[in-house]
Order: sequence, then structure tokens, then C-alpha cells
Amino acid sequence: MVVTLVMGGLAGCAASAPAPTPTPEPLPTATATVPACQPSPIQTSANGFSEIQGIMHADGELWALLFFGRAYIEEELKIVWRMTGADEQFIVEGRHEDGTAVAPIWGPEQHGGSNWERPGDEWGTGFNFPKPGCWTLTATSGATAGEIYLDVLSR
Repeated sequence: MVVTLVMGGLAGCAASAPAPTPTPEPLPTATATVPACQPSPIQTSANGFSEIQGIMHADGELWALLFFGRAYIEEELKIVWRMTGADEQFIVEGRHEDGTAVAPIWGPEQHGGSNWERPGDEWGTGFNFPKPGCWTLTATSGATAGEIYLDVLSR
């Protein structure tokens, strides 16, 4: 009987003792950074220039043909546009990530034709961006609208 009591007592102690809680391991610190600008992907057109397919906010297509390599501040940058559904006035505006807006320094000028084979009417513009950073260029014509993103660098 004594043996039973001792065993019962030990079993009772073991059952009532709290189980050790595991120490949580610290979570790894995030070291990835978000890029300052996600410029639109640039591809090479059939005539050897850099072009961007815009992101549309309605049905249609928007293309931008860039007549420059990298975009720098305070430099005239020529961009030719093609947009489907551009049956009304074609308008382009640039907006910096801080909200600063710029209009083209010239254009849009409608082009009668060219060897750039993308759908839609063709328009030429010139921009001069006053500050570096991410610029959203929005093109609209009636209900048709689209945009491209440029990372403009300082000199």
C-alpha cells in the first residue's frame, strides 16, 4: 500500500507540473526595400526605338515611342504616342509622385503617318521634367485613358 501511495503521489506531481513553454524564435527582419519607381517596361520597336505599352483604364491600346535613352530632368524629351479610340482631343499630362503636374512643352501634334506600326492615331509631344523621381504620364481622349511610368533622373 505504501508503494501505491508513493507512485500515486509522483504521478500526481508529474500531472500537475506545467509543461515548459517553448521560447518563440524572433521573426526575421524584413530587409527588402520597395523601389522608388516602377517604370513601365521598355521594349525595342521594329524601327529600333524604345517603346512602352501603356496601361489602359478602358478598352483600347496606348503606346509611347521614346526618342531618348534615359530620362533626365530639365531636358527636352520627345515622346510619340499612339492610342486607339482617340476620336476626340488627345491630352497628355505628367504627374510627379509628390503631385507636381506638368503639361507638354509642345504638342500634342497629330501626325499624318509614320513607319511606327502600332494601332491608333499618332501624336507627338515634348516634355521637360523639373525634378527627378517617378512620373506618371496619362493620355486621354474622350473616355479612353491610359498611362506610362518614367523614372526621371537628375544629372
